[in-house]
Amino acid sequence: MNLKIIKTEEPQLVAKLNHDVQNLHNEIEPELFKPFSLEGMTGMFAQLLDDPTMSAYVAYVDETPAAYIVLCQRVLEENAFKYAHSVLHIDQICVDSAYKGQGIGKALVDFAKQLAKENNFYRIEMNYWTKNNNSGEFFRSQGFSNFNERLFYTID
Repeated sequence: MNLKIIKTEEPQLVAKLNHDVQNLHNEIEPELFKPFSLEGMTGMFAQLLDDPTMSAYVAYVDETPAAYIVLCQRVLEENAFKYAHSVLHIDQICVDSAYKGQGIGKALVDFAKQLAKENNFYRIEMNYWTKNNNSGEFFRSQGFSNFNERLFYTID
């Protein structure tokens, strides 16, 4: 498999690849997540990519876009609670269902790890929906550990 990872500024390209993950989120939490809409996602990714702290990378198998990762650079100033530090946050990652199980997600995470190392980030952080068991298992297999938990209460 010929795999290359390239930075992109094309919101529609990332939006198209978002199809599977958006529909999975809609399936898991339909009260919260909308079904996939190419037009809506293209607009969201256009806004996201306008932010100078955000960047998107697409993994190509041969010449076909197969996956993406969106990264956010967070520089946190020192305050009374914490020392100053820089964090690379995995905002989103998605592998097209036709390419799952081929090591592309691992390649994207390895790419993020290398990027973080080259840019002196303190660590990489990410979050996922707890009901998405596959994501949790995948990230733990890549060396990620829990450091925080978010809880919610739904008002009836």
